[in-house]
Amino acid sequence: MRFSKLEKNTSGQESILPYKMKKNNIHFKCFVILLSLFLASCSILGSSRERGIAAVQPPPEAPLLAEVLMHLQLDYVEPEKLDPESLLQGALTELGRMIPEVTVVPELQDKTLGPVLNISFKTEKTLLPVSKIAGLYDLHIALQMLMKRLLEMNPQLTQLKIEQMFVRGILNQLDAYSVLLPQEIYNEFNINIGGQFAGVGLVVGTRDDQLTVIAPMDGSPAALAGMKPLDRIVAVDGEKTEHMTLDEILHRLRGNIGTPVTLSVLRKGHAKALQFELLREDIQVESVETYDLSSSKQTVSYVRIKNFQIDTSRELKNKLGSLNMVDGVILDLRNNPGGLLEEAIRVSDLFLPGKKRIVSTKGTVVS
Repeated sequence: MRFSKLEKNTSGQESILPYKMKKNNIHFKCFVILLSLFLASCSILGSSRERGIAAVQPPPEAPLLAEVLMHLQLDYVEPEKLDPESLLQGALTELGRMIPEVTVVPELQDKTLGPVLNISFKTEKTLLPVSKIAGLYDLHIALQMLMKRLLEMNPQLTQLKIEQMFVRGILNQLDAYSVLLPQEIYNEFNINIGGQFAGVGLVVGTRDDQLTVIAPMDGSPAALAGMKPLDRIVAVDGEKTEHMTLDEILHRLRGNIGTPVTLSVLRKGHAKALQFELLREDIQVESVETYDLSSSKQTVSYVRIKNFQIDTSRELKNKLGSLNMVDGVILDLRNNPGGLLEEAIRVSDLFLPGKKRIVSTKGTVVS
């Protein structure tokens, strides 16, 4: 999506500078959960005009967006990043990424209206006046007005979807760690760290912006059906994966035991997409793999920790036995996406000397 940005030139006049917004992948929820390594506290939500907490209660029109902005203003550890114009740009970028038919171009109308957003959806166009956005309160009002116009122009959109788009774009402007999880994605997160779920047994990731099979799990429905590494999944049950996040795709791959799911797959050497109809089964995921690399002179164990899920440390203990019985351990954490902090601490405690600090948390002090 291409749009313009308002900036002041050397003469003090506002001018329009074209630039391209970058694409990003992100995620949100029906109750707010902010996951971030960059959380702490700062000043009260407001603009350049002083506003108390009571004056910025989330209005009913966009409560989800208001609550997120309030959490950011109160808790985000790098308040200098909370630039409302930058956050607006992030929200508009995500809007354009998810709904390519919508274009939003900030521009000047006249001295009376000031800055406006020129919104286009297919053949419909509208101008949305936007007062100078001096703080997060003003940003919330501007996005709330934009949301109302979008709902009028496209009845197929829902308020929740629009709010989620705005929030994903805003958080993406801040850092790579702050995300807002929808209820279903939060459930997926708990499934991932639990190590057990109903699915088809695929390890997937993104390669060149395409959903790609990393490997089918041994004995899984996907492996038995003949799916292979580097297969590109282009549709799930007929719905294209092009504009889905990875978490949304994983949610569609999982479900109740015995229920079917159809995957459309592009494979090198095949002109047309292959169709795989799979039945979901109970999938058990081990987070630890061990191999004996011992020789006649030394006992060496190779340990790969795939992620830190429930009981990873116990699983590691059971597979390694007593660490005093080996001469060395090769610990492989490559491609480990993380998981439960407590389990990571317990695993670290197995290898590090006693009475040494493993992890500490630093934040600002709330007065």
